[in-house]
Amino acid sequence: MPRLPRRLMLVATLAMPGLARAQQQAAAQAWPTRAVRIIVPFPAGAGTDLLARAYAQRLSEIWGQAVVVENRAGAAGIIGTEAAFRAPRDGYTILMANSSVLAIGPAINPSLPYDPINGFDPVALVGSNDNALVVRAQSPFQSVADVVAAARARPGILTYATPGTGTSGHMAGEFFKQLAGIDITHVPYRGSPQALTDTLGGQVDMTMTTLNSIVAAVRNGQARALATTGRTRDPLLPEVATLAELGFAGYEASGWLGFVVPSGTPAEITQRIAADIRRVFADTAFTDRIASQGMRPIISTPEEFRAILAPELARWRDVAQRAGVKPE
Repeated sequence: MPRLPRRLMLVATLAMPGLARAQQQAAAQAWPTRAVRIIVPFPAGAGTDLLARAYAQRLSEIWGQAVVVENRAGAAGIIGTEAAFRAPRDGYTILMANSSVLAIGPAINPSLPYDPINGFDPVALVGSNDNALVVRAQSPFQSVADVVAAARARPGILTYATPGTGTSGHMAGEFFKQLAGIDITHVPYRGSPQALTDTLGGQVDMTMTTLNSIVAAVRNGQARALATTGRTRDPLLPEVATLAELGFAGYEASGWLGFVVPSGTPAEITQRIAADIRRVFADTAFTDRIASQGMRPIISTPEEFRAILAPELARWRDVAQRAGVKPE
């Protein structure tokens, strides 16, 4: 094959990045040409799963392609998150992540098989879910002050249930203990329903878990919510004060959910997904339905989502280290 003149070789070399960029843009404009999957690293029926499916239905309508939700549960979300981390960077795999898999889990276990900060490109925050400190209706504890007083009188004797080690409820409980200067024994369960059942049955003194999992029991009189964990009162139980309002300055421990893609996914595709998620969020009927299921709908840009990740990881690492929480 004859060699190209040197000048033509230089022109071709200079043109290559532009050509690659044009090819990427063309691929992004054509995307999606086949089914897109959303990996949910938790079981079907969980709050994360329900939110993912709601978005999947609407995004399928916008894209004209199937959007399939794939539940890859196990190991506190690690299995599904790793599957997304190792997926092709082509825009056809999206992860419905939450604070447990991108902040709390990595804060407890630095040896996870994925990089929570650099392994994913944030797309959009889409939901938050406050926790609540709850006791059974027959409990002698009428207030957070009652709990604090009893815990100080009997260190380590009171118990609180959570959906498991490393969940947002667990970290919310440990953070509360640290600010209150009390010792309450953590009892991990395998989900919010089991934690609530044993709280209502008196096997444990209280539970700290997501608000949407306990609101029905509170409204029907089986349980009493002593406080919620958000920055502001939660619309599901607006009559219940936050822990910050009750004197625990700086306390906030809400779980959050958002979509991410494997890092290196073409930026044009990531921006397209983000724009279409915002389009879905703009429908008030859609967000009202999400809110009725116990989730607080929110929306962010990719940049806003990225900005919270490192601070969240650092915050929960500090809480976990002070509490001595270790990976199971």
